[in-house]
Amino acid sequence: MLKSVPNAQCTNSLSPTCPFLHPPLAPYKSPRFSFSFITTTAITIIAAMAKLLELSFCFCFLVLGASSISFRQQPEENACQFQRLNAQRPDNRIESEGGYIETWNPNNQEFECAGVALSRLVLRRNALRRPFYSNAPQEIFIQQGRGYFGLIFPGCPSTYEEPAQQGRRYQSQRPPRRLQEEDQSQQQQDSHQKVHRFNEGDLIAVPTGVAFWLYNDHDTDVVAVSLTDTNNNDNQLDQFPRRFNLAGNHEQEFLRYQQQSRQSRRRSLPLSPYSPQPGQEDREFSPQGQHGRRERAGQEQENEGGNIFSGFTSEFLAQAFQVDDRQIVQNLRGENESEEQGAIVTVKGGLRILSPDRKSPDEEEEYDEDEYAEEERQQDRRRGRGSRGSGNGIEETICTATVKKNIGRNRSPDIYNPQAGSLKTANELNLLILRWLGLSAEYGNLYRNALFVPHYNTNAHSIIYALRGRAHVQVVDSNGNRVYDEELQEGHVLVVPQNFAVAGKSQSENFEYVAFKTDSRPSIANLAGENSFIDNLPEEVVANSYGLPREQARQLKNNNPFKFFVPPFQQSPRAVA
Repeated sequence: MLKSVPNAQCTNSLSPTCPFLHPPLAPYKSPRFSFSFITTTAITIIAAMAKLLELSFCFCFLVLGASSISFRQQPEENACQFQRLNAQRPDNRIESEGGYIETWNPNNQEFECAGVALSRLVLRRNALRRPFYSNAPQEIFIQQGRGYFGLIFPGCPSTYEEPAQQGRRYQSQRPPRRLQEEDQSQQQQDSHQKVHRFNEGDLIAVPTGVAFWLYNDHDTDVVAVSLTDTNNNDNQLDQFPRRFNLAGNHEQEFLRYQQQSRQSRRRSLPLSPYSPQPGQEDREFSPQGQHGRRERAGQEQENEGGNIFSGFTSEFLAQAFQVDDRQIVQNLRGENESEEQGAIVTVKGGLRILSPDRKSPDEEEEYDEDEYAEEERQQDRRRGRGSRGSGNGIEETICTATVKKNIGRNRSPDIYNPQAGSLKTANELNLLILRWLGLSAEYGNLYRNALFVPHYNTNAHSIIYALRGRAHVQVVDSNGNRVYDEELQEGHVLVVPQNFAVAGKSQSENFEYVAFKTDSRPSIANLAGENSFIDNLPEEVVANSYGLPREQARQLKNNNPFKFFVPPFQQSPRAVA
């Protein structure tokens, strides 16, 4: 049942978070009408209002229901029919001045089934991943390192302003008027959207079309693993990951795979009188050369750079940005750049970041944005704000949304067994923006010879990336066949399709992994252990289903007291292998 909200909050009568606003009826003043006429008129008005209110509730439930469900496009027919699964390694590396980007082939059947693409980014000291946006939502897991990142939400205001006053954090950033006037005479004040600090173990949510940049301000390399959900309904282009670069002159991460896919499709299609001549399609619809140069008849070459601004003429850009300096426009278009710079550039002297948590180099303790946000939410709940039972989508606006959560090591896990391992999850319940993206993730740490029980995801594909160590993993399909029965090693990726059962046993001191899920609230069904499928069946059903005596059925149900992580198994001498 939708609750009424104050009119001050319902400024839009078509808002899905509140019913239609109806102007109050004017009080009855004139005595000239008969009582029967007044009664008839009032009944008619009340009936009309009731119908409108009923329609408004239907509209609200329709919109709220649609917003709470993550719609995904279906993969192509037979894309998820496997005789064998393979652990995938990155097969392409693009070097840059400040690091490199590695990519997995999204044309592999496993990735096509899950509708995702994967890449790995490595940033060296003072390296900046230049801004870009994508045609599908992303989840980025920080495997190693720390630094800063930014998300540029269209239409949101610039809330960070210079010059920042030294002193206690989160105090007013506005300097005295006298100093402000003196500073304005020297340089114009800078302002921008929020800058976030990231640490090892953070999961960063990046919505579709939102520009993103990343910077490493420490000596340790930053390693970030990125999953792009190309089957997400937000992606209305083809099922291929695209990076729309906003600066530089460099190759796209997945461009070579796209070209390979186009060529293989062209070879497989039969020729017709209406088919383009060989090479004609490339000339008309796809960029030529490494930097996307295009030639038009009778015109000089345009689009010499590889970013979005490269395709616009200098005249358009000069007028759009109101600049008459030719060099500014040339740099904006990606001209005058060396090929070595690439997508990741090295900032000489380091990047000057305006951020409330900026500390002096001698201070080692890091400000924890997640803990600060959680403290604010708890204070709001104590004051009666924020959570209102079931979430209605207005606890956070997109401009102030929390976009990261730490799920890595040294955090309070959701599942923990001191002899077996731990698990930490991020989903729409603890990171609201994931409801919008339709994604989630979990970080697991499995100790030597410990096992995570056979289980399956009821509503999501699982993309398991091995962070450290190795594990023996088995995956079983709907026919009861083992489609994967191998060792999953560090740096490899295994796609486990929806409803396929999976179990794993650590072969090293610690097997650490992150599993990306293609639903914002994934549901896991355990097949063994406490509160599992077997545990919740009546003994008689277990005994008759598996042809076991009652005592053995009871052992099958009750011998494993663990829910998810199982310590090393000590077999009795009478146990049968």
